[in-house]
This record gives sequence, C-alpha cells and structure tokens, in this order.
Amino acid sequence: MRLKQFMQEHYDDLKLSPSFYHQWEQAIHVELGQGIYQFMGDELNMARFHKVEQQVAEMIKLLFEKTDDMIVVVSSFPIDRGKIAYPNFFQRYVKDQKKKYELRIEEYMWQLDEDMLLIQQMELFCQVADLKLQWLLKTCMHEDFRSLKPQLKRRHSAYAPDVFLVNTRTKCIFHLYDDRGCEIMNVDEKLHQTLLNYLKKWEHQSKS
Repeated sequence: MRLKQFMQEHYDDLKLSPSFYHQWEQAIHVELGQGIYQFMGDELNMARFHKVEQQVAEMIKLLFEKTDDMIVVVSSFPIDRGKIAYPNFFQRYVKDQKKKYELRIEEYMWQLDEDMLLIQQMELFCQVADLKLQWLLKTCMHEDFRSLKPQLKRRHSAYAPDVFLVNTRTKCIFHLYDDRGCEIMNVDEKLHQTLLNYLKKWEHQSKS
C-alpha cells in the first residue's frame, strides 16, 4: 500500500507533515521521562533515556503486533532542492536489504511560518518484524543529543529527520519526535478511548 492511498482513504488526504498532529482531531500527545531531567551536572542522565525507552516499548507493544503490515515514513528537509538528503534509514534499520527496491520517495512543499520548506518523504511498506524497530526508536530518542548512538544522518538537511510509523491494520499513526514525547493519531474512536484509558498513568493531552 502507498502512503498517499492510505492518507486519502483514512485521513482526509492530508499530508503526513511535521504539523500533522495539530491538523488531526483524534490525537494524543504523551510526555515521556516525566520528572527526570536530561542532565545530571555536566553529564547526560542516562536514567532518563532508559525510562523513555521503557515507556516507548510499552506503547509499541500496545499499538503494533509483529505480523502487522505497516508503512514506515522518514521525512528529510533538504537544504538544496536538487539533492536527496539520505537519512541512512534503510541500511541500518531494515533487516532484508532486498527491500531497497520497494522504497519510494515523494517531495512536497510545507509552510513553516512565512517560509516554504521542501520535504523529501521516504516510505517503505513492510511488516513490523522486517524492522530493527527498537533500534530505530532509540535513534528518534537521541535526536537532540549527537553524542548518543545510533543517529539518523542529517547531512544536507535543515533539520533532523522525522519518523512516522503507520499501522495499516489499526489505521493508527505513531510519531516519536524525540526523548520528550510522542504523538498518536488514529481514526478508530474505540481504539482512541482504549488508548486514553491506558495512558491515564502518564502525562498526556488529548484533542478529543
């Protein structure tokens, strides 16, 4: 399945942009690592990152099964329109390298304040089990801390890449933007209420 087809059928043909959470009504924002600061003196506080990793793993277990079909979306923000800003997603996080022939890239313009920003969106249709998912999610947590590994490449890109995980079975979209939090968007009201009930123990905000 193509991302464009999925978004047309389930999300009013909206673009999966950095501002997508603010455009979709049935959405949840979860704050991660509550009460644990990123630094302890001059050193990174790794207890925070371990806590965030545990929280994310718990949510992924709730949202995805290993046999689920999914669309992995990695968005880059190239500085030069004529160049592709490869985020090194495929070689590092996809188990079967033959799947590189199934990668698709789409470009579109996105408005950021008063400027128009080019987005290159790489998408891969696969199963959850095809990914080194824990490793990929850990990369997202490390976005603001370049000393932590692994990292997605951001060469020739104005910003760090965005990663969205789209579950084609439940129709939910999961976006871990960095160690501070994540967003969950979905179309199923029953699933939305189930998630809200489950996430009561964590700091979160819901738009509906």
